[in-house]
Amino acid sequence: MKILVVMNCKPEGGGLCGAVEELVKSLRGEGFYVDIVSTQGRIRDRIKSILNIFKITPQYNFILAAGCANYGFLPILIGVITARIYRKKVLVDFHEGYPKAFMSHFGFIIKLFLGDIPVTIASPYLLDIFRGHKFNANLIPYHFHYEDFPQRTKPFSWNKKFIWIGSFQFMYDPETALKACEGVLKKRNDVEFNFFGTGPLLGNLLKKYKHPNIVFHGFIPRIELLSRYQEYSVLINSSFCDNFPLRLVEAAYYELLVISARCGGTATIYDDKECLFFEKGDYQRLTELILSVVENPHLYDSFRENMHKKVIGFSWDKVKEKWLNLIKPDISDN
Repeated sequence: MKILVVMNCKPEGGGLCGAVEELVKSLRGEGFYVDIVSTQGRIRDRIKSILNIFKITPQYNFILAAGCANYGFLPILIGVITARIYRKKVLVDFHEGYPKAFMSHFGFIIKLFLGDIPVTIASPYLLDIFRGHKFNANLIPYHFHYEDFPQRTKPFSWNKKFIWIGSFQFMYDPETALKACEGVLKKRNDVEFNFFGTGPLLGNLLKKYKHPNIVFHGFIPRIELLSRYQEYSVLINSSFCDNFPLRLVEAAYYELLVISARCGGTATIYDDKECLFFEKGDYQRLTELILSVVENPHLYDSFRENMHKKVIGFSWDKVKEKWLNLIKPDISDN
């Protein structure tokens, strides 16, 4: 059986790309022939990709259209249209950390467009929103091939190094994290904060938050970032909204403590014994939590250990049956 995956493949990987790539590897392991076509790029590149998708779709039995909101909906739009033209079975895999506004504006139209096409959702948070709009939504958490992750070269040990990963834009709320870092550094100078990523807010924040203990690293490839988690003890996640953020899974896999804003999918995937939560935008509470962790780190060992156990369970074996049940009706076309 041949499956065509239509998605926006970003060079930096991670996020939606990382999750879909993990799925593709699992499907290939089950004997499916799977190709990925990207609709990412400049307008000219996107047009070429779309024309190519229309050209090659007849070669496949099944279309998996993976996307998110706004411009990220393009691969879903193209995947579903081509599947209908060529009468192929299609599945929509929707990833979005900030879905409410998008669905409140376009949910009715999208439901008319998709009809009863199955939509896979990774978090209970997103599932509730889609079911509220009467979609044929199916909850299937992400899974990971941890054997491909760089392994630790040394056991976890507490240090005073914190890491923040994300895009410097509104949704990730980097300034809440930076305000908290600034507050911590006013009380002690032995803590280090490392920010990874780029985005439209980065320039102004670089000018505003100048401190030798706040380090902006810019973008680095995911595989390199994976190998660097062991340098830190704590991940800070300040996002206003999340679906199933890979950075939390990765940090927990490497046994870091995760301090996160209580938002979206994060708050429906992890509980108060796994993740150290603060309310969105509350940099004062985040400051208090960071200081508490620095002063009494071993009080938070159970959080690290519990979340590590949780993410280790995100395996193909746990979700295999759900995925195959959505694809299996077409196996006769193999």
